[in-house]
Amino acid sequence: MPDLIAALHERFGLNALVQGEHEKALRWFRRMEAREPDSIRVLRNIGVCLLAAGDASGARGYLLREEALYGPSFLRHSALADLAYALGEREEAAARYRSALADPEAAPGGRYHESRPLLEARARICADPAAFGSSRAAAGRFDAGQEAAKAGRQAEALALFEEAAELDPTHWPALNNAGGIALNALGDPERALAFFERALSLAHSPQAAHNADLARKALAARLAAAKPGKRAKAVR
Repeated sequence: MPDLIAALHERFGLNALVQGEHEKALRWFRRMEAREPDSIRVLRNIGVCLLAAGDASGARGYLLREEALYGPSFLRHSALADLAYALGEREEAAARYRSALADPEAAPGGRYHESRPLLEARARICADPAAFGSSRAAAGRFDAGQEAAKAGRQAEALALFEEAAELDPTHWPALNNAGGIALNALGDPERALAFFERALSLAHSPQAAHNADLARKALAARLAAAKPGKRAKAVR
């Protein structure tokens, strides 16, 4: 019988993850872990959550444990490739990207064929030491942008995220974060939407898709409010 409580925890955790609330998501997934510590959904969700939160070594432990228990797969290869890429392990990342691309699920018509362009782009970066060096510089800019954003220096953070995306054209989280600043701090939904759509063109991220939807709604509301003769109603 399905564990309905664990399923509820997973739903709450995934909702938090989509909204970029990594710590909140991790708390829900930890509750799941107490009930089913070796399930795929626990190991993968915690691994992905830790990686998104910047704990690459912690994420590796969960993802390798999942692979040891359930065997190699496209999702495991691609997740471990991204992890090695984030840690600056060029040869390991290259090998994992090759394995992910060779998986039948990544073949044209396969379940994850839409992921091929990003994986192929990163495989090319890994094959070029100079390009990989630029990706490491991009990671540094991204981390600096995160710190600037936390400190309230939003304009500086936005510039750093844009630099990261220029140095590493596959760095979709930098574009997603730049969009978040444009939308929430600068109140510029049009610019934000451009960032989110660039992120989505690289990775089919539920978080970027959610953010793009928010930007479209904010932009539509702005355009509606700007129509001639339209007056805002006073709040009573």
